[in-house]
Amino acid sequence: MSSKIKILYFVDRMLRGGIQSMLINWIEKIDKSKFQIDILLLDDGKDYSKEEQVLKDMKCNVYKLNGVWIRIPTDFIKYKKAIKSFFEQHNDYKVVHLNSTSKNYMVLKYAKKIGVPIRIAHSHSIEFQTKNIFKKMFGNLLKPKLKKYATNFFACSEEAGKWLFGNKVVNSSKFEVIRNAINIDKFRFNEQKRKQIRKQLNIKEDTLIIGNVGRFVELKNHIFLIDIFNEIHKKNSNSKLMLVGSGKDENKIKEKVALLNLNEYVMFLGFKNNPNDYMCAMDIFVFPSKFEGLGLVLIEAQASGLKCYASKDVIPIDAHVSDLLEFISLQKSATEWANSILSLNNERKDVIREIKENGYDINDTVKKLEKIYTNEE
Repeated sequence: MSSKIKILYFVDRMLRGGIQSMLINWIEKIDKSKFQIDILLLDDGKDYSKEEQVLKDMKCNVYKLNGVWIRIPTDFIKYKKAIKSFFEQHNDYKVVHLNSTSKNYMVLKYAKKIGVPIRIAHSHSIEFQTKNIFKKMFGNLLKPKLKKYATNFFACSEEAGKWLFGNKVVNSSKFEVIRNAINIDKFRFNEQKRKQIRKQLNIKEDTLIIGNVGRFVELKNHIFLIDIFNEIHKKNSNSKLMLVGSGKDENKIKEKVALLNLNEYVMFLGFKNNPNDYMCAMDIFVFPSKFEGLGLVLIEAQASGLKCYASKDVIPIDAHVSDLLEFISLQKSATEWANSILSLNNERKDVIREIKENGYDINDTVKKLEKIYTNEE
């Protein structure tokens, strides 16, 4: 019988997002001689085999509740049976770490039923990622259930904690901000990588590259980003936009690019396992999201030394780990965004020390998690 401490991470699905990247960062660094990491996923019917294989390559057991996906409240009947069945078959976890909102509270409920001593609810957002008012109401109604079954409460920022758990929990000893830390050395600027990527993409050294890394979904606001770049390109014809990512809105964004006759100047690079290399090739990072729990990619971009421009009053202040990050209101026009971006000093600089001091070093975060998982002071 293994003497390793068994930990179950829950996440809805292994899409190419910030939460999933964070989990992979943790798993890469966690002490495998002490901990066995398992992953539990729902099933939205889409193929995430490549992403799931990354976890398997790191010796994780990956479990999926086949055919189980929460779309409407009645789906909870099937969901409840699947969660109950899972924990009846897997009842030796010391830690269950839920990376989701209140709709998945049953994971912690049934973890409690089988006696899992450490049950963590982890908030990664400041809003439900849906426009459906009924789903939001349902999510809010389930927040007390989540709090009832959790023993520990984590959040990527205080704002994310207050949104999901409320002020009382955030002000208690059970709450802790766990930074969405990064492998700093991996994202440190590398001149050789910059030249390599630019050569590969046939980009001249004097071309201004505006960059963004993120899923093509509405909340990331790519349509407005295209408008911003359009205004930048009017002022600097020797500029291009580099988009790293994929998602359901990709065709809609490409249509916008074509409408503005920018096809020659906008690069759709798709999902990349090495976004750090592409950040080295960028000159400015623009991130006009409609809302974020933190905006992990902004920490990564700052680690790469990029001047970053992000949505004011939408991105938590916790992402402001250096003077490389400037906030601009989404109430301002694309022209105003472009003018601000081009009027400021966009020189690359090293802010690694500031990022470490603000708690975003993955090595420090994993040490903190390991202590919590082993119940050490």
